[in-house]
Amino acid sequence: MSSIAVRILRQIVYGMLVISGLPWLAARLNGPRSLILAYHGVHDGVVDPRLNFDGMHVRARRFARQMRYVARRYDVTTLDGLLDGAPAAGRSRPRAVITLDDGYRNVQRVAQPILRSLGLPATLFVPTDFVLRACGFWWDRLRVMVATAERPRVALPLDGAERTLSLRTLHEQKAALAQLSDELRRLPSPRRETALRSLATRLGVRASVDAGPLGERLSAAEVRALAEAGITESKWRLEEWTGRPVAWLAYPHGEFSAGVVEATRRAGYRGAVTTIEALNDGGQDRYALRRIGVHDNMTLPHFIVAVSGLHEFVVGLVAAVRRLAPRALRPWPRPAMPLPPTDVRAR
Repeated sequence: MSSIAVRILRQIVYGMLVISGLPWLAARLNGPRSLILAYHGVHDGVVDPRLNFDGMHVRARRFARQMRYVARRYDVTTLDGLLDGAPAAGRSRPRAVITLDDGYRNVQRVAQPILRSLGLPATLFVPTDFVLRACGFWWDRLRVMVATAERPRVALPLDGAERTLSLRTLHEQKAALAQLSDELRRLPSPRRETALRSLATRLGVRASVDAGPLGERLSAAEVRALAEAGITESKWRLEEWTGRPVAWLAYPHGEFSAGVVEATRRAGYRGAVTTIEALNDGGQDRYALRRIGVHDNMTLPHFIVAVSGLHEFVVGLVAAVRRLAPRALRPWPRPAMPLPPTDVRAR
């Protein structure tokens, strides 16, 4: 089954589940469990698809619809409120927290007005080095490199071997970005920067390429303004900028270990969030809180199913259909026809 067919199948399943009312029932049954949403950026206007090939930045109208849904169905609080609040068993609605990672400028320009209009608090995790440095995140610079490259293909050492990536079409460029992102993510920072400079040379673009319109970062003053509006979190540098205590950490890329958790405790954080896709129960470790990641490829039915706790059910159902599809879609056998003697001998 092709990837397009799988996507269509998933959307059909999401739509049927929403119509059936099962997400509503699941949300009611999961009432004692809390939801933490994870966003990166929120954009408006037309965006080059190569700069948002993985849907990391959610379009404004989609974000607004999701926030309206959350406002109607959940008691939206902060991470501190989630930790200090009364047990959820006595509540009429489940609790939810909205988080945004990375400190993109579009959070202030696009997301914050939507949140303010609905009266929703949110937590912004700001990598302070991103605010201070002269260039943007490596993944944003990579996207701009591929988007501006004029060469139809590039030869690169990937997975220990020299491979050629074709960049002629939008589909090929997106595929190359996915592969390059996965390869570069595994490298330590110094080697990654060396690899990016080498890639820029091979693509015929500037090594000092900027991060593009989606990669614009917040300034310290903008972080301060968001803190005053009730949106922020990240530690001493942010405390210096905002004059407020910062008590929560988002593990970079969601990666953590027992040693990292212990260091987080010693640093004085009240808790930390991961990228583990699940709801949180009452006994969840405050230093390993789970979050549901939201991307721009999520339709509203998909979003409703994901936040209800039914997403794992959909994943399992689609996997089962994919296993059965080769047999289910196989054409009916035609009646056997006798072959001419010459064909028999040839076989």
